[in-house]
Amino acid sequence: MQIRLLGLGLALPLCLNAQYGGKKFNWQDACFFNPGLPYCFGHDYAIKPKPGSKKGVTTSDGRYVEAGPSTIDAVGIDWRFADPSAEALAVLDCSKLQTLPLARGLIEQLGAAQGLSQPDIQKILRGLSGVGQVALSVHDEKVVLMVTGRGRDSILPAPEPGWKATSLEGNVLLIGHEKAVDEAAQRLLSPKLLDDMALLAQHRPADTQFWAIGSAKLAGEEAATAGVKRFSLTASIQDRLTSNTVFEFDSAPDVNTIQPWMKTLSDAKIEGNSVRVAVSMEADQARVSSSQIATGLLGQRLGTLIKSARNLPVRDTATTIHTKPVIYGLEDGPREVK
Repeated sequence: MQIRLLGLGLALPLCLNAQYGGKKFNWQDACFFNPGLPYCFGHDYAIKPKPGSKKGVTTSDGRYVEAGPSTIDAVGIDWRFADPSAEALAVLDCSKLQTLPLARGLIEQLGAAQGLSQPDIQKILRGLSGVGQVALSVHDEKVVLMVTGRGRDSILPAPEPGWKATSLEGNVLLIGHEKAVDEAAQRLLSPKLLDDMALLAQHRPADTQFWAIGSAKLAGEEAATAGVKRFSLTASIQDRLTSNTVFEFDSAPDVNTIQPWMKTLSDAKIEGNSVRVAVSMEADQARVSSSQIATGLLGQRLGTLIKSARNLPVRDTATTIHTKPVIYGLEDGPREVK
């Protein structure tokens, strides 16, 4: 037994060292050393929550959800990747982007508003159209993305300076600032309960194209002064743009206190401990209002994700022009090299 334990003690550092030496993440190794991980067979028997260790949170639609053993949502995003001190989390469903002219047009306008070139915008659209879901975590302006549903025929571009990409099992990618990606990969190796924002992300409404949550600081100075704790928003971009933003307070807000801030919102309504703002506009109106949308909460959160999408894999077609050498035959697909 002592020899076996000694062997495990020697093997674990070697395994972790290999992980951060650029090799592909291996779920089998992770389960061998951490059998309580939620994706491991028999994890319910390997780890039991301690009494009182459960935690829960109330969603914007009034549901109370309790942290469970699984940290993976219905589309395969493991929310342990998110920074526990994140100022913002977001998810974009890209599965139908190719067939939604309004969504593609809005992305083009948001990209142009951020000063991106037309080739960059087209690359972003190709990247977003070639994946299933893109989840975003931002902390101290450091970004990490978890990408699911990558096409097998896609090429991972050479990351921009200071960024890296790490392939995970199941055709999943981590992309972002180098330190943020390393820390996210480390979190995925350890069983943990999700913090409040990640738990809300895991239980977000299933029928939304774009969902985001953020701290009061990101809601704006006036919102923070009014007492906003955090905000969440959902958006659907089909033949019309609809969005619903919820500003949460610790308790029922005082109407007189928050009145100056509410006047800056469109059709805001107080509901219990929150203020809700619903927007619905036809495609033509959305195009005309694109500059206003770009400066609002929806545009800011979606804009951060879109700008980061320059690093997404893109499908390799006969018309694809490569500006950097490409290595084929890699286990996790072809990659551009710097």
